[in-house]
Amino acid sequence: MFEFEQNVIQLFESHNIKIEYCADDHYLLSESLNIIFINNSTKQDFEVIDNLSAKTIKTIRLWEDEYLNHRQIIDSRILSLLGISSRIYARETIVKTISKVELENFLLTNHLNVPIAAKHRYGLFYNRSGAEELVAVAAFSRSCPIQDKGITYKSHELIRYCSLLNTTVVGGLSKLISHFEQDKNPEHIMTYVDREWSDGKTYIKLGFSVIDKTPPQEFWLSPKDNERLPANRLPKNLLLSNLQEDGWSRINNLGNIKLVKFLK
Repeated sequence: MFEFEQNVIQLFESHNIKIEYCADDHYLLSESLNIIFINNSTKQDFEVIDNLSAKTIKTIRLWEDEYLNHRQIIDSRILSLLGISSRIYARETIVKTISKVELENFLLTNHLNVPIAAKHRYGLFYNRSGAEELVAVAAFSRSCPIQDKGITYKSHELIRYCSLLNTTVVGGLSKLISHFEQDKNPEHIMTYVDREWSDGKTYIKLGFSVIDKTPPQEFWLSPKDNERLPANRLPKNLLLSNLQEDGWSRINNLGNIKLVKFLK
C-alpha cells in the first residue's frame, strides 16, 4: 500500500464511510465513489480505468505526487464528491468582477491546476457574519472566431471554475456562466474537464455538449520534489536522456473531455 492511500482510507474512515480496499489493484471502493490510486510505478491500465468509469458509481484517478503536493485541495474535492462539505446556495451570493490578483490567489489556494491568465474574471461573494467572502470564481478567455458547420461564432473558453475549499456552492457554476452570457453576449463557449476527476455531466446539464476527448498528456515527474512538468514545457537544458538517468519518471494522464455550448 502506498502511504498516501492510507491517508485517503483514514479520511473515509473518519467520516464513517464503508469502503472496500483492493490492495493488489490499488482500488478503494465505496457506495458512492471509486478511487484508483496511481504512483509512478503503477501500471497504467486505461482499459480498467475506462471500465470502472463506465459504471454508475463515480470514479476518480488519484496520483501520489498530486496528493503529496496538494493534499488539502484533494481531500476537499473527495469530501465534496461524497457530499461532505459546507453548502452555500448560489442564490445567496452576488456576482462581482474580480482582479487578476484575486483570481490568482484564490486558484493557488483552492485549485489543483496552476493559475492562468484570463480576460474575464468573476467571483461569487457570500455574506458571512457581515463580511463578504469570495466562495467561487470563474475565468473566461477573450473572444476569438470559431467556425462550425460553416457558421462563424464569437467564442470564449471557460478556463477555470473553482469553489472555496471544503465548500460546495450549489448552482455556483450555473450562476457564473449565466452572468457571463448576460455580460459579454458570447455566441459559443468551450471548456475542458479533466477525465481523471469528471465525466462532464455537470456541464451537460447546463447545455454543453461533448464534442471530443483529448489524448493523454505526457508529463515528467521529478524524484526530488514530485514536481510534474508537461513534456512540451520542459526547460531546454533538460534532455530526455538526462531525465531518465537522474530518476525522472514519464507519466500520462487520461486527457480531457472537450465540451461546447452554442448560444447563436
